[in-house]
Amino acid sequence: MKLHRRKMLYTALFGAGGLGLKSLATGIPMSVLARPLKARAQDAATSRILILSSSSAGDPINANVPGTYEDAAVQHSNDPRMAPMAMTIGGQQLTTAKPWAELPPSILQKTVFFHHGTYTNAHPNHPKVMRLMGSTERNEMLVSIYSDALSDVLETVQREPISVGARGGNEILTFQGRSLANVSPVALKTALAQEDNALGDLRPLRDQAVDEIYALYQEHGTENQRRMLDRFVVTRDEARSLSLDLVERLATINGNNETDQVLAASVLAAMNVSPVITLRIDFGGDNHNDGEFVRETNETVEGVGHIQTLVETVDGMRGEGVLRSDVIVGTLNVFGRDLARKGRQGRDHNGRHHCAVLIGEGLRGGVIGGIEPTGNDYQAQAIDSATGRASASGNIPHEETFQSMAKTLGVALGVPRTRLDEAITGGQVIDSALTG
Repeated sequence: MKLHRRKMLYTALFGAGGLGLKSLATGIPMSVLARPLKARAQDAATSRILILSSSSAGDPINANVPGTYEDAAVQHSNDPRMAPMAMTIGGQQLTTAKPWAELPPSILQKTVFFHHGTYTNAHPNHPKVMRLMGSTERNEMLVSIYSDALSDVLETVQREPISVGARGGNEILTFQGRSLANVSPVALKTALAQEDNALGDLRPLRDQAVDEIYALYQEHGTENQRRMLDRFVVTRDEARSLSLDLVERLATINGNNETDQVLAASVLAAMNVSPVITLRIDFGGDNHNDGEFVRETNETVEGVGHIQTLVETVDGMRGEGVLRSDVIVGTLNVFGRDLARKGRQGRDHNGRHHCAVLIGEGLRGGVIGGIEPTGNDYQAQAIDSATGRASASGNIPHEETFQSMAKTLGVALGVPRTRLDEAITGGQVIDSALTG
């Protein structure tokens, strides 16, 4: 990586003057470091980082989740690795593919399978899907709405979302009309592995920054500000432990595959770079000719494994204090796939049914919505907003299921409901999918 590109990426990750790195090293929020004499102690609202697997492939993730096994006409893989298994989730007794059923109870209790439409069958419309097919304010991407709304309370380095797994122009993120460069895992590793990089040992930077702000508060600060500082500051041992943890994770990145993306996303979350990080985990791809669902099986088994690894990684980092904020992990494709077999071919595009899988604190495990026959296949059914159950008489019509998923996820992340109503036209928050 050329020096000037590395410097630009380094600045993007840590901010001008390395303010983000100082915050990482000290535990002191960036707003306090930037304006120490104006800082005041306050309880932050519950807000969470989003790591979203986003893909323009149109994976068949919707074909093997709970809520699709009750109708015998829905086709599933016959591979034993995808065998239908009973699952109890959110008080419901359902059937799902083995990889999902075998997720640990600690993960399933905070996993929501949300059935909805995306209202398009075209791969090039992935950017439109990211904008809820025209339902967002100023045609902004949903991830950018979340990111902008959460950046202040999460004290992130940047307001923009960041992508580590975009493949091609269809998957590039935008923010307020600007296209954002993808930061591959290899690029991230290269930028942070330069010889003069303080990430290797955060203790000197921690000591310098803490000494400076302590001296300032001793002379000009208030008693409340000094108490606030004591609450935030990490010890030298904690700073060293954080350095070792992040450097060790970066060292294991060998390419830009899904395993590397999971590592990169977890490091970026720990560095508090952005409220939203996107990657791409495959779940069967554009499988028109996957007649025996071989690719669908292989990638679903691997994909669920990657999701589990990501959730367990960020939960572990949170428990160890490496991560300051909780993380919600989610999935979103440009569309789902047909559920009924068409001859001996694979699955065709289905913009009328997709299933977002959402996992994290703030979510109550369960299945929102479901499917119903339409034409020669299936679509996401209307939803009863009070219960989250699929219902022919549900007050959330099929045409607003996507917006409802977006608003529900937004509330779980900590975006104010008033802001979501301003930014997203249509849909309702499904409170039964939330813990409170």
